[in-house]
This record gives sequence, C-alpha cells and structure tokens, in this order.
Amino acid sequence: MKLKFFALLVFSSLILSAQLTIKGKVVDEFDTPMPFVNVIIKGTTNGTTTDDEGRFAFRTKKNRGVLEISFVGFQTQTIKVNPKTKYLNIVLKEGTDVLEEVIVVTKPKKRLKKKENPAYRILKEIWKRKRRNGVDLVNYYQYKEHKTIEIGLNNLDTAFIKNIFKKDYKKAIKEIQYDSDGINYYIPIFLSEEVKKVYGDNKTGKVREDIEAEKSEGLGAQGFVFDRMSNTFQNIDVFRNNITLLRKSFVSPLSTDGFATYDYVLYDSITDNNTKLYNIYFFPIRDQDLAFKGNFWVADKAFTIKKLRMQVVKGANLNFVRGLTFEKEFEVRNDSVYIPTKNAYEGDFTFLDKNEANKGLTIKKTIYYDDYVLDRPRPSGFYDIEKQKIRPDQYERSDAYWKKEEKESIEDTYKLIGSVKKKKQIRKITGFINTVSSGYINLRGLNLQLGPFWTAFANNEVEGFRTRLGFRTFKTKDDRFRLSGHLAYGFKDEEFKYGLEARYLLSYQPRITTSVAYQKDIEQLGSTLFNTTQLLGRTFGSTALFSRGNNFFLSDVEKYATNFDYAINNNFHIGFNFTHATIKSASPENFSISYLDDVGNLASTVTDVASDVYLTFTPGRFVYGLGVEQRFGRNVFPTIVINYRHGYKGFLNGTHDYDKIQIKYNQPILLGKFGLLDTTVEGGKTFGELPVSLLSVIPANQSFSLVPNTFSLLNFYDFVTDTYVSTHFEHHFNGFILNRIPLIRKLNLRSLLTFRAAYGTVSDANRRLNDGVVNSNGIENIQYNTPNRVYYEYGFGLENIGYGNLRFLRVDAIWRSDYTPPTNSIAVPTPKFAIRIAIRPGL
Repeated sequence: MKLKFFALLVFSSLILSAQLTIKGKVVDEFDTPMPFVNVIIKGTTNGTTTDDEGRFAFRTKKNRGVLEISFVGFQTQTIKVNPKTKYLNIVLKEGTDVLEEVIVVTKPKKRLKKKENPAYRILKEIWKRKRRNGVDLVNYYQYKEHKTIEIGLNNLDTAFIKNIFKKDYKKAIKEIQYDSDGINYYIPIFLSEEVKKVYGDNKTGKVREDIEAEKSEGLGAQGFVFDRMSNTFQNIDVFRNNITLLRKSFVSPLSTDGFATYDYVLYDSITDNNTKLYNIYFFPIRDQDLAFKGNFWVADKAFTIKKLRMQVVKGANLNFVRGLTFEKEFEVRNDSVYIPTKNAYEGDFTFLDKNEANKGLTIKKTIYYDDYVLDRPRPSGFYDIEKQKIRPDQYERSDAYWKKEEKESIEDTYKLIGSVKKKKQIRKITGFINTVSSGYINLRGLNLQLGPFWTAFANNEVEGFRTRLGFRTFKTKDDRFRLSGHLAYGFKDEEFKYGLEARYLLSYQPRITTSVAYQKDIEQLGSTLFNTTQLLGRTFGSTALFSRGNNFFLSDVEKYATNFDYAINNNFHIGFNFTHATIKSASPENFSISYLDDVGNLASTVTDVASDVYLTFTPGRFVYGLGVEQRFGRNVFPTIVINYRHGYKGFLNGTHDYDKIQIKYNQPILLGKFGLLDTTVEGGKTFGELPVSLLSVIPANQSFSLVPNTFSLLNFYDFVTDTYVSTHFEHHFNGFILNRIPLIRKLNLRSLLTFRAAYGTVSDANRRLNDGVVNSNGIENIQYNTPNRVYYEYGFGLENIGYGNLRFLRVDAIWRSDYTPPTNSIAVPTPKFAIRIAIRPGL
C-alpha cells in the first residue's frame, strides 16, 4: 500500500520570483569551484551563498545594484548588475581581507570549544531572547498572508524544449526561464496563489484564518498529488530546538543544543539601515546527520534574526531529494519584537539519483506577510468564528483583484502554464506522476481510472493465482460523486468475484457523505481487527502475492453495506455503518467456521446483520480535497478511533445478537535528534456468544512483507479472543546511531527497533459454541488459543536501503516469545525467527 506514496516523494517547497534574477558561478584562479562564497547586493542582506559547485542564483526586487562577492582570504569583487545581466562567471583572487570590527574564523579542522568560538557569545544572546520575539509577545495580532506555490520541471535542455514546443520553439525559448544553474531551462506546470487574513488572541490561544482569495492554473486537477506536494512543507519555526520536516526531526541551527550538531563560523558584519548585522555560518559536524548548512544575519544589541538561509545537507540522504532550501526574513520592531515578512522554501527532486545533470522536479513556495496590526483586540466571540472552504470555486476573484494584490510579476508564468498544460509530452509526465502516486491509470476522455495496480495480482491456496481489475470514476479531485469497484478471477477455483461502491457528498457545510456497497469476494477476516469507513474488503491476507506456509483460513463473503459520515470539522468525524454479510468458509474441506446453533445443530453459514457507530479524532492532520474523497498529509498527528458495534438476531435473518466496543490510539512522538517513536495501543471487548468468524482475531501476517499493526510470526486464527489488548511500538533512529560509526555511516543506513505485544481471553460460553466442530475432512482445525500470557515479538531493522535516490527498502529481523500453537491445525508451524521486508518510498 505504501507504493501510492512513491511519487509523492518527488516533491515540495517554494517560489522567489522577482524583477531581477542574478545567476553565476565563482571559481578561484585555478578554475576550482568555491563553495560558501558570500554573494550579496551591496548595502543590503539581499543575496545568497554559493553551493558545493560554486554556483549561485537569487532574485531581487531591485532593477539594478552593485553585487559584492567576498570570501575570507580572497580579494572582494564588486560588479554592477541590471536586467541585462544574464550569467556571471567570477574568478576570485587570493589576497587580504581584514575586518576590524569582528574576529573572523573559518571552519576549524579541530573543533573549537564553545567559549573559544566568537559565535557562541551571539548565540547565547539569541537563546535568551527566543521567547521574547515574535507576535507571541503581544496580546492580539493580525496580518495578511499571501502564499504562492509553483511546481515545475527543471534541468531541461534545448532538445527537450524543441520536442515539446516543436514549431513554437523559437517563441517559447524566449519566455522560458533559466534553471538555477543558468545553463539549462525550467518549465512551470502548476501555479497557485492564496490570500488570507490571520487573527490571533494570545490570551486564549485562539487563531482565526479567513481565506480571501484563491487562484490556480496548471495540471493539478488530475489527482491529489499536487495538493500533497504543495503542503509537504508547513511553517518551519527555526527558533524551536527541533524542526519537523518530512516526518523527521532536524536539529535547528538556533537550537540551544546546536553546538552538539553544528560548527559555527562568525564570518563578517555589515551595517544596514544604521543597524549592525553579524553574519554567522553553520555546518553539520557529521554530514549524514539530519541537519542544515547555511547562514543567518543577527542584529547587534537586540540580537534578533534579520535573515536566515539554510539547506538540507546532501549527506542527510532523503529519498528523491536533490536539494531543499529555506529562507526567512524578519522585520525588527522596538529592538525586541521581530515579525516574519517572508518565508521561502524550494525543493529539487529527482527519481533515480542526485546527479546534477538529471532532469528533476522543482517545488517553490513563497509566503509574504504584511499589514501587521498588533495589540488591537477584536469583539468577544470574533476568534471563535471558523470560515471553512466548502466549494472549489468559493474564493475566486477578478483579475483586477489579483493585479492589486500581486507581490511579484508572475503574469507571464500563468500564460506559459496555460500553454504548457496542453502539450502532450507534459501531460504524459504529469500523468505518470499521478499514476505512480495513486496507483490509478487515467483513461483519457472517459473520466475513468483503472487501478490500483498493486492489487492486480495475488496468490492463495483457495483461489490459486488471482487477478484483479479495479476502477473508479474520476473527473477532478473534487468530484462530488464517485463510483468504484473491482472484478477478480481465481484460476484455481475458476470463479469471478466482484464489488461495487458508490459514494456521494450530501453537503459541503457541514460535510456529510454517504455511501452504499455490494461485494461478493474472498476475504481474510483474521488480518485486521476493525475499520470504520472501508465498506469493501481489501485485507492484505487475500491479496498477497507471496506468503509463508499455507493459508486456507479464508472466508467467502457476500455483503451489503452503507455508511453515513458527519464531519464536525476536518479532523473530528462521527459516523454510522449498517452491514448485512453472509459468511461461510471459502475452503470447507480444510477450514471450518461452523458452530452449534440454539438447538444444537451444526450451522456452516453466519449471517451478520450489524450496525456501527464510530468517532474518529485526528488533531493536527492535514486534509486535502473538497469532494467526496479526501486525502491526508503525512505529517505527525495522533489518531483516536472509538467504535461500537451491535449485531441483530432475527432482523433480516441475522443469526447472532451481540455488542462489541473497540478503541484504537496511535501517537507518533518526535524525540528530536533521537528519532521518531510510533506507538499504537488498541483494545476491545465482545459481549455475547459468537462463532469464530465474528470474534476478534489477533491480526497475523503470513506474507513476507511488513504490515503495520500485525504480528509476523503468527498464523491466521492462532489467537481468537472476545477480549483483547495489543500494542505496537516502532522507534526510528533516523541515523542517530549509525551516523556515528566510522565506515558504516557512509552507507547512509537508518536503524530502528520494534516491539509488539498482545493479550486476550475468550469466555467458556464461546469455547463451547465451537467445541467438537470439524471441517469436512473430520479435522478440528480451529482452536480458541488465546494468549494465556502476553505474546510478544521484538526485533531490529535497517531502512533507507538502496542506491542513489532509490532508498525505500526496509529489512527487519524479528523474534517471538514462546507460546503453545493450536493443536490439530492444518497451518504450518510458525517460526521463532524471521526476516521481513517492506517498501517505504516515503520521504
């Protein structure tokens, strides 16, 4: 299932368009590229530093100015720049460059102690003032936020441009922008803008956000992938000790524990608007750590950050990431209050490796903040009002509005995207991205998609080799109605299986959805404990291509189901399900789910007529899409699910009356540089006498792949319970251990530890219900083998295995505790140790 994120990891960041673009390369007299050279518009902080190859690129609102290029030990150069300046090749000569105002140091070969480092004094003052800076200092605040997101293809050569534009090549080449290297080209394929007003009350902690306008153009309507990409990077608070990025924790260069991760270099100083600014560079001590390199400007006396630029080091080796850059600018008020004025994020992503010559995908995201009003309270109840977007066209505005609000000249970009999105080659590229990320293939002109492709083939003992063709209707990601289904065929049992589900968005505000489904298919009921809104069976137990041992423990299920879901808000849902399911063994000669009915007769079919009422709470989760189907971001958030189920005997021929309550809680915990701990705890209780097919089975996993919240060294139906509790813990060290081991750290591997445990019981009444029941071969193959003591599995693993950018393989070594396996079982005995793999293509 994780393959649906495979192309999502080809994405995310932002845009810095302006009137003058300055690009070039800095080398020394021997033509050797010079990294970390300061390139800046003289008298300002507007500029950048060269990368590892000596290249630089930045944009400025100024039409002209004097570019100053400086590096310790070399002669400073100044060059006049104007709109005619295209690409600068700069050679720095060795010389003297003495700064009288500050002590200048280079990155030491031997680390300086903190008190010996001139930057330490400045950082101490920054740490003291962390809590005093920003809008958090005032009681009330408001401001306007203008966000621009651009996605495009980078590193394109003239042959690629000619292939796309053909006869229009000469005209197009004049409109297309240069890439950051100033040699190859960049083509935007998606652009969006959003303007909103933000109001905050620090006394109560309440924040109100009112969207004022939205605008977009490009190839973003084919799927959720562009929404996902656009929101990969949320606001990054550099004043926190740890920064959450792509579900990983990076140490901030302004962290109070920064000296354990970074080397700091006090480089030089300038005077800007009568304020003296110090320029401090920072470099990771270990290149493989989840850290940044860059520099920041600090105002003297007030010790507030004026501007910060940082990028993820290549050694961090994030999948598909060739480069991530972040810039922040602040305005200082009253020597103590800083307020953000601009955040800029830019990501460069490639598929196979990080080779600079390969084509890639650029994501740019720029946020401007202005119209600040501080300490002006609003009327009572103002901050409680929540304005939600409920229609795709809700905040459309006129061209005159956007011309007034425009922060940068991007009209030409919109025109270029309008032309590019019609090109066949570009549509193929974006279609491929959406296919890999979602698993569905677009049938152009039919508003229909086939997939997902990762469920197309499977194998099990009942059906043999199984093929499956799925489909769904899809016009845009905001479709109000969606029809989906599948047709499957087993080559051993020579039978067709199928399912169909229709979903409709009844109301945008409040958000109310309903769905109905019918299914006649094979299911593995012992591979999951419960779900809420999934009406069609999609359990991995019957869809795995390769598995351990044999598996006859499959059920033939014919089901009618309906769902009604009410969203109090995006992350708090109340829902109701009603199902009518007829369940029987898919292989009665090997696996019996028969039971003794009320008069003591043997019954082989269960008719489960039941209703579910559930609550789901996911605070902080990112939600995308306004149609009946939504998608969720991969950010860190807790999940709480409570489900109450009641079975009806007699109604619509239901065979059993029962009650079941289940609770599940998942909490990822970021532990700074020590990694991420993912914890899950769930439990349930069933009231009533039930056959095995309606009890709670501790989820087993007989496939060779890792599946979340299952036990890899159990067979299906090893533990059948009516009362249970289970826990799952995974700690991902994100390189904290292996990055500190010589030689091994060069492999860029990541380590992890796992622990899973389960405990359950079953009542005597439920044991008696199945006593003496045998399959058609006379074998009593299902036992109520509840764990009389805690059953657990533990292990360690390595992830980030692969080559180049393709590092999505994970391998776990797993052991289990001793337990007494079921007797007279047709299942192969479970191993005490196993190696399991997983594909985790996520960033």
